[in-house]
Amino acid sequence: MRALFVLALQQILGGKKIWILGIFLSLPILLLLLILAASGFDFPEDESVDVEGLSMSTFLYVMYPQSLCILASLLYGASLLAGEIEDKTLTYLFTRAMPRWKVLLGKYLATAASLSVLTVLSMTVAFLICGLPVGWHVWLALAVTTVGACFAFTSVFCLLGLFFPRRALPVGLMYAVVVEGLLSVVPAVVNEFTVSYYLRSIGWHLADLPIPEEAVEELEREMLPLLAGSDLTGAAIALGVITVSTLLVSGIVIHRREWPLTEGV
Repeated sequence: MRALFVLALQQILGGKKIWILGIFLSLPILLLLLILAASGFDFPEDESVDVEGLSMSTFLYVMYPQSLCILASLLYGASLLAGEIEDKTLTYLFTRAMPRWKVLLGKYLATAASLSVLTVLSMTVAFLICGLPVGWHVWLALAVTTVGACFAFTSVFCLLGLFFPRRALPVGLMYAVVVEGLLSVVPAVVNEFTVSYYLRSIGWHLADLPIPEEAVEELEREMLPLLAGSDLTGAAIALGVITVSTLLVSGIVIHRREWPLTEGV
């Protein structure tokens, strides 16, 4: 499977979509540079809390794990097997002495790993431009949630792409907006079935933001169920379960489904 992983990595980094991904990865950095060049960040002064650092940390989280990772994973995950169908090599791969699930796993790992490395690099540049907001522990929280988002969302969009091969992008966008955007912030049981809910919990616990003691009680009452509804261990386990389970279902689908060369993804 190592050869398949390397081949998939070469296809990802050398394909046409890498230019679109490059634009995605550049947008947060360009936006930050434009803001700084225009007037910089203007936040109210508060000696008890680093308002600027907290605001920048929130901005980076929204831009990367919550937005950019979704778009990048949708771009590649929804059409994980499209390249092989275009090159008419999918049947060749499936007729080799290798289980179909290994073909899927190799391409999935190469895709998720590539997206994780490239997105974390972009986030690191943006983090440095922001002036190391709050501290390196925030960078660690952003890096972990970015990697988790890439692996989880790639798995989810891969499954959606197999169920809706001709409408993968619009269906994926609807899922991103409705499920990960809206339902994930609904204070009900339904948000516990979303990736974003657990990513926020992991990011919150790892970031360990310097919140003033007088604001903790109000924050826990009003916002904490949305920001960190799950403990760190529970959130990590749940995120792993979502990733593995959706990938497992994808493996079952490709095992039972016929893949003619004329079929598009």
